[in-house]
Amino acid sequence: MSSTPRSTVVVALSGIVLFALGIRTGVAAVSPLSTRIDLDVPLEGLTLGILGTIPPIAYAVAATLSPWFARKVGLEGAVVVVGALGALAHVWRGISPTYSSLFVATIVLMLAAGVGNVILPGLVKLYAPTRIGAMTAAYGTAMAFSSAAPTVLGVWLADEYGWRWSLAAWSVISILGIIPWLLLWPRAQGKGLQDAVITATLPIVTAPVSLFRSPTALAIMAIFGVSGSMAYSWFAVLPPALMELSGVSAQAAALALGLFTIMGFPMSLLVPPLAVRKGWSAPLVGTSMVFNISGLLGLLFVPTVLPFLWVTFLAMGPLTFALSLALMGHRTMNHLSALILSGFVNKWGYIFAAGAPVLVGLGREITGEWTASLLFLLAVSLVSLPALLVLAQERVVDKELAEYR
Repeated sequence: MSSTPRSTVVVALSGIVLFALGIRTGVAAVSPLSTRIDLDVPLEGLTLGILGTIPPIAYAVAATLSPWFARKVGLEGAVVVVGALGALAHVWRGISPTYSSLFVATIVLMLAAGVGNVILPGLVKLYAPTRIGAMTAAYGTAMAFSSAAPTVLGVWLADEYGWRWSLAAWSVISILGIIPWLLLWPRAQGKGLQDAVITATLPIVTAPVSLFRSPTALAIMAIFGVSGSMAYSWFAVLPPALMELSGVSAQAAALALGLFTIMGFPMSLLVPPLAVRKGWSAPLVGTSMVFNISGLLGLLFVPTVLPFLWVTFLAMGPLTFALSLALMGHRTMNHLSALILSGFVNKWGYIFAAGAPVLVGLGREITGEWTASLLFLLAVSLVSLPALLVLAQERVVDKELAEYR
């Protein structure tokens, strides 16, 4: 926003990164501590698996309501509510006396995170419309760190203070993430910044045109869904699959999962700045497809030859997640369009992604081997092909929808 003071922009951009830093700390916080939690709260087998299905489902549900909620209270207000609710849910999980309490607290935490997923592209479009690539890289990296940190720091906290303090401690980051927005929220309301932009963009918001009519919106949703399907599937089954297919030890399989996780950092840093350059989005989708297909074919035909190479390829395949985050802002005309597109992409993309791990596991269960599951993921990776062709046209979602008004 050119009329916004530089100091306000600096506070907002810092707030975006801090907010993103706390948004996914709860996703991986329970799993590393499951054996300790189980001593106080029954948590093993099916009950732990059910907790693992909450994030993508909650994200999809939250995405349905997020655009309406953000327009009602403003983007700044939505950040404050999400951060406060997240902090409360972290503490709630830490003091939960029963599995039911832990389950409900996790749902609340993941719903808050789901709203955060949707509003982040809108915040970047509002406060950094000319720096979408750089800011998406910054907050994407912060999100990657927030997903990975509990697997290391959470265990250390549990060793020092117990699992309850470990789960509750992440509330501190959620609280830090809302401080800049507590400063900006009254100012944004007082100056009518939100009202001015809303008035200017009412035709886009109120036009009864479904985003399903926008090829670009569908393409972004498709690559988002493919990346989620791959990531959630491999998070769930990579260690056992690698042990059976490649014959590696349990320690090596755990190391492979760590490699898969850590590759999110370079992808979140490198991809967004490239995504906003003209002519780059389609080649990036193609690169993702090559990585996914190469890794899957390696595990299918030569799983014992260089298994870590195939894992590296599979880890680089979901680069389309960072790409889709950047395109939500880059392929829209204002922050409200970015917000609505983000809600659409998150909702349908996570619905698509939520079913993949289930089907992968089911394929292994029915056939007794991993071939059917790998072929299924190979088919999923091909969903990106039509998206590649659409994104190559470099069109803007708002202009595509305008053709139907």
